[in-house]
This record gives sequence, C-alpha cells and structure tokens, in this order.
Amino acid sequence: MYTKKKFFKIVSTIIIYLYTLAFALIITTSVQSKIFKIKNIEISEPFDVNFNRENVINYAFTKAFKELASSVIMTKDKPKITNLNLNEIKYLVESFEINNERFLDKKYIAKFNVNFNKKKTLNFFQSKNIFPSLKINKDFLTILIFIDNDKDQIFVYENNPFYNNWNKTEKKYFLLNYILIDEDIEDFQMINSNKDNIENYQFNKIIKKYDLKDHIICIIFKNEKKLRILSKFFFDNDLKIINHKYDDVDLSDEKKLDDLIFKTKTNLEDLWKSNNLVNTSLKLPINVQINPKNTLKIVNLEEEMNKIDLIYDYYVTSISSQNLNYKIIFNGSPKQFLKIMNDRNIYINIDNEIWKIK
Repeated sequence: MYTKKKFFKIVSTIIIYLYTLAFALIITTSVQSKIFKIKNIEISEPFDVNFNRENVINYAFTKAFKELASSVIMTKDKPKITNLNLNEIKYLVESFEINNERFLDKKYIAKFNVNFNKKKTLNFFQSKNIFPSLKINKDFLTILIFIDNDKDQIFVYENNPFYNNWNKTEKKYFLLNYILIDEDIEDFQMINSNKDNIENYQFNKIIKKYDLKDHIICIIFKNEKKLRILSKFFFDNDLKIINHKYDDVDLSDEKKLDDLIFKTKTNLEDLWKSNNLVNTSLKLPINVQINPKNTLKIVNLEEEMNKIDLIYDYYVTSISSQNLNYKIIFNGSPKQFLKIMNDRNIYINIDNEIWKIK
C-alpha cells in the first residue's frame, strides 16, 4: 500500500529521470567536437585513365590543412610542419563534403569543405611545439606612404605603387582586412608638410575621420634600389613596430612588387597572430552549474561555449533537479574566462567553489 510519502518519492524520482532524459536530447554529453571549418577548397585534376577519386580527396585534405595552418600559426613555426604525412592529416579530419562536383573538358572539378577536429588539431600543434593563434578576422584602417628619396618626393595615392596594388595581393587565409584611406587633398598636404619627420608624425587628424580606432601605418622609403619598410601596428592602444630592408628592388616589376606586398602583409599577419596566441599547454579545469529548469539559458550557454576557441572542451558531470554541472577545460586564466563570458552576456557568481551561472 502506497503512502503519501512513498508516492511523492516516486514522483520526485520520475521528475529527475525526465529532466535527465530531456537534457540528454538538448545538451552534449561529451560535447560535440568543435571544429575548424575550411571552406571552398577548389580542386581541378585531369580526368584520364590515371584518375583516382580517393587521391583527389586526399589532396583536398592536404590543401585544406595547409590553409588552416597558414591562418593560425606564425611564419616561424611553418618549418615544423613541412614534412607531414597524409595519415597525420587524415587523423585530424572530422568530416568533409564535396560541392559542385563535375567533369568538364577532361577535368575533374569540385569544391571541398573540410572540418578538422579542433581538439585533435590543437593537440597536434602542441606536439610540434607550436602555439596556434585564435582565428580572428579584423579590420584595420591602413595608411600607406611611399617616399622616393631619389626624387625627394612623397606619394600617398597617385604614383604610390603600394597604395595602388595593396589589395590585389590577397590570400584566403589572411585574417586582416585593410581599409585604405580615401584620396583627400587636405590629408595629402598634411602628410607632405610633415615629410621630414614622417616617422614620428601622429596621424590622429586623419584617423579621426574614420570609424576605426585600430590602424596600420606603413612608410616605404626608396633609395636607389634599396627599400626600407617601416610598419606601425596600433591595436587596443598598444603600438608595435617592425622594420624590414630589401636590396636590389625593382618596383616596375609587377611580380616583385606583389612579392614585397605579400611579405609586408605576412609580417603584419604574424603581429596580429602574436596578440591572439593560445597556450594549449595550459588546460584550466573550471566547474560551473546552472539551473536545469532554464532550458533557454542552457542552450544559449552551450551555443556560446561552442564558439569560444579558448574552450578546449566541456562536458556534463552530473545532473539533478536543482543543478546541471559542467566541467570546462579552458586554455587560459580564470580572469580571461570570466571576461569572455561577460562579453557574451553570460554572468557567473564566483562566491563558491563551484561557480553558478546567473
């Protein structure tokens, strides 16, 4: 015979079971592997008696990995991964899809989207002693000044080979988007009047005209066939400066000019990546809990965690009618974690050992 006490105990057990079952459907248990997405890898191969579709797919994997590596690791680290074998790359592939597959003029043509398992990829870079960068795209206002010392002239727009060709040299894996200043007579006169002190000149009056606080100033000095490129990189009120010299330069040679612009952009990309390096050797465990009855908050929390590159992994450790508990593995400090979550409007009470999502 059931007493009221037994009845309520059974009901409570059923409720907890239903909570558990419901969350098994809406949350990840060991969490979906986060991925690095590389899209639109173009493949064009001869379609003849030697055609092998598997070889083509493997080539797409290799090409996609090279693009991923170029976007997240610095130039100095690239030699560490030059001799990879195919099996190492295939181990990192989570999934892939083929689009626009067709045979045309005795050629096989297709576009591949390749998804790399993030955890495996970060572990791979760590095994090669490489700290990758966060894959963050960023707009920078860009001022390019060309000083021809042979002619004692300064060029900002017209007859400035760097200004005229800067955005012709693009790579899919570049993270920086350069917003070149508009042609303006007043700005030119201002720059020209400060030509003799151009390295120390502050461009604040020009920069204030644009809705971009972060900016890059490249000053190119030409002396006969020698070139010096001074780059000033302003980000978040911090200044970094790089200087590069080149000999035997022929700016009338379009290929050599493109190569110089590519090298300059690569140096700037490395500067940007150095601001966003992920210390994959640091794996900080963070325990947080949330009310299991607030389904929308849980879904939002997981959606946001899946977007945060510094979160190496997360999973549910336990669930009850009162609390849903997560363990988060974070590649950074507690302060970094809290700031990132606050920026995403996820606020956390840290008064207790297990932090509580508000």
